[in-house]
Amino acid sequence: MKTFIIGDIHGCRDALARLLDKVAPFPREDRVILLGDLFDRGPDSYGVWKEVLSLSDFFEDRFFLLRGNHEDYLMAEKLTFSQKLMWNRVGRKATVKSFAEHGKKVEETLPWLREHTILFYRDEEIQCAHAGVLSEPIESNDLHTLVHDHGVALSNRYAGRLTVTGHIALGIPTWFAGDGETREKIYWGEDNPLPSRGVLCIDTGCGKGGRLTAMILKGDTYRLESTGTL
Repeated sequence: MKTFIIGDIHGCRDALARLLDKVAPFPREDRVILLGDLFDRGPDSYGVWKEVLSLSDFFEDRFFLLRGNHEDYLMAEKLTFSQKLMWNRVGRKATVKSFAEHGKKVEETLPWLREHTILFYRDEEIQCAHAGVLSEPIESNDLHTLVHDHGVALSNRYAGRLTVTGHIALGIPTWFAGDGETREKIYWGEDNPLPSRGVLCIDTGCGKGGRLTAMILKGDTYRLESTGTL
C-alpha cells in the first residue's frame, strides 16, 4: 500500500487529472489525502469538484480531504468584512464563475464538504495539516494554526512528528527541520528517506502558475511528482 498526498489544487482541474494519471494510485490498496484548498484562483473549480467526488467514490474510506483556509471561508456561517475582502483577493470570483458556467453555485458543495473535510490526518507513518502545527499531539492545535496560519511552517520551530502541509505556495517543496534554521529543498522524481520530524510543505503554487505536487509514500521512503498548470 502507498499513500498519495496532494497539495493545494486551487481550481486547476487539468493539472489534477494529469497528476493522477502520472502517479496512478490504486483504489483497492492505496490511500489518497488532499491537503485542502480545492477551489479559487484556477479556471475550473467545478471540474476539480467533480474529480474530488470521483476520488471519494473510488477510494471510499481510503480517501481523506483536509479543510483548507478556502474551504473554511466557504463553510463559515458568517465572515467579517476583511475576511470577505481577503477571499475575493485570493480567487473566489473564479470559483463563482466556474460553477455558474455549469448552472451551479459553489454553495451546493457545502453539505458534502461539512461531512467529509477533516482538520488533520494522522496514521502510524505520518500526519498532515493544511497550514501547520505548533505542538504535539496534533489535536492540541487550534483551527487557525491548522488551517490559516501562514507563518507557522515558515517559522521552522516545530520539531515534532513529521507533518506534511500545503498553504504557503513555495516554488519547490521544502523540509523544515524545526530548529529555526535548517531547511532543505526537495526535488521531484527522486526517492528520499522519510524524515522523522519537522514539516514538509508540498504546496508549489498551483493556481499561481506553478506546479501541483504529490508526495508518494511507501514505508520509510517517499518521492515527489508534479505537473504544471498549462
